[in-house]
Amino acid sequence: MKNVGVFGIGAIGALLTKYIIADKTNKYFYFNRSQKDEINIIFKGKEDTVKINLSPIENHNLDWLIVCLKEYHVKGALSDLAVLINENTKVAVFQNGINLSSAYRAATRVEYILESVIDCPIQRIDTNQLLQIRKPIITLPKNRIAQEFIQLFESTEINFKTTQKFVEAQWTKLIESSAIGSIQSYTEKTCIIFKENKFLKEYKALVNEGIGVAKSAGIKVEADLSQQLLKKLQNYPEIKGSSMLADKLAGNKLELDAKIGAIVKMADKNGIDIPTTRRIYDLLMKER
Repeated sequence: MKNVGVFGIGAIGALLTKYIIADKTNKYFYFNRSQKDEINIIFKGKEDTVKINLSPIENHNLDWLIVCLKEYHVKGALSDLAVLINENTKVAVFQNGINLSSAYRAATRVEYILESVIDCPIQRIDTNQLLQIRKPIITLPKNRIAQEFIQLFESTEINFKTTQKFVEAQWTKLIESSAIGSIQSYTEKTCIIFKENKFLKEYKALVNEGIGVAKSAGIKVEADLSQQLLKKLQNYPEIKGSSMLADKLAGNKLELDAKIGAIVKMADKNGIDIPTTRRIYDLLMKER
């Protein structure tokens, strides 16, 4: 039996909880800033309801802690994380951005930190309901700790991928989610917005500028990445939103530093011209 904690029961934390509890041999602990006692996820017309009880912030001798936080929440959570993480706790980080392990290195050994890339459109449709659009794809570095993490899940619905090119996978996700989320945030529209040629052209420009910035950082992106992401976009349902759009509509702070802001920061560092990215970033900063 393993003691497994989930820190942050937002959309991704709820999704992972839905799948991880299939293994009844483990004991689960849940931690969240606000009160939460139930998870409801609709997928393929079926609703899964999971009852949860939040645990106090104390040493639970966790074998694993799965952290699902926004980039701007991490700093405020570090004191709680330090209580929950002991010398044997492995930490799986589900968070937007790159260089994710850096924020957690004060709490544990770097070899006990597992960064991840999750691709699973899921969005809130009601105060207590989430809509999952398709099966999750979780990409992890190809190492021992990743294999241990995969073994926590019994569900065959999750497509786990391990790769030696993990940083490239992080940049691919960053470029895609930044482009979609940024346009959706300032237009306040779901993927239906990309039916309009103006915004489809903006998407293509953001992707191409992001690829240029990635290359300037020494990232070897696939030669046809822009075409891959365009095809993927065009296969999304019109109702698909993003975490940035959800935050914008809810009046919450936008996760700019972990998405479009990360691209702007790298572009500034490497002297890359990104006119469309900068224009939209400046617009979102004014609305922040």
